[in-house]
Amino acid sequence: MILTDLALLVDGKITGDPNTEIKRVSLPEKAQKGDLVFVLEEKYLTAAVQSSASALLVPEEIKDNNKPSIIAKNPRLAMAKILSLFAPPTEVEKGIHPQASIHKTAVIGKDVSIGPFSYIGPNSKIGDNVIIYPNVTIYQNVSIGNRCIIHSGARIGTDGYGFVPSDEGLKKIPQVGGVIIEDDVEIYANVCIARGTIGDTIIGKGTKIDNISHVAHNCKLGKNCAITSLVGFAGSVVLENNVSVGGQAGFAGHINVGENTVVMARSGVTKNIPPNSIISGFPAIDHKKDFEIQAALRKLIIKEKK
Repeated sequence: MILTDLALLVDGKITGDPNTEIKRVSLPEKAQKGDLVFVLEEKYLTAAVQSSASALLVPEEIKDNNKPSIIAKNPRLAMAKILSLFAPPTEVEKGIHPQASIHKTAVIGKDVSIGPFSYIGPNSKIGDNVIIYPNVTIYQNVSIGNRCIIHSGARIGTDGYGFVPSDEGLKKIPQVGGVIIEDDVEIYANVCIARGTIGDTIIGKGTKIDNISHVAHNCKLGKNCAITSLVGFAGSVVLENNVSVGGQAGFAGHINVGENTVVMARSGVTKNIPPNSIISGFPAIDHKKDFEIQAALRKLIIKEKK
């Protein structure tokens, strides 16, 4: 294909020769003639320009370089679209593997793939075009929407962690709710999602949850939330739509995080957060204020050492 083909795909503008042939995508240090290199930030431009790549994809703020280029308004989105052309086909066999276990009351949709040693529990429902990889456990009363992807080791619908102190010790609170996974959700390896104590734990449409994260009982994660790895939610946390969470962040129970908020990695969120916030630190506060505090502490330490 030529550069013009890719520019049309991503609605980008071309500088240089529009007929430049593109055979592959590559990193700058491994690029050869015929390769396209993605420059997502200006700091990576020098290495890309000095490489043997035939062309670049660059953000709008980069106006000039000596290689044919596609200028993209959203270079990360453009990269995702272009990579789909070069990605090898994923071989996922449709159907239920003979070594999967499906409860007789479970309802399975059309064109699903359920891998070996996966379990679908009583009264659970799996939507159409769902991929469930091997070794997934889905407990009772779990509803999974259409086009979801559940990776190996995920556990959905486990008991919520609820106990009451009594004279006999910790009394377990029965967890009688369920889990609702809406359409187009992707749940990565070894994620655990607990069912509601009363009512449901809900994962909104289009949300993605990365490896080894925990979602406690009665949490409600909105649409198109991006949860990276090792994140922990205590019970009844509400994330509104389009919230992004960095790795190793933790959330206290019964708090609300407003839409379009960014929670930086390793934040400890202990209170309600308004929409459109960027927060960091422990306890999590406005990211700019957290930076100012960290800078002041460093200056104080340096002063004390003198």
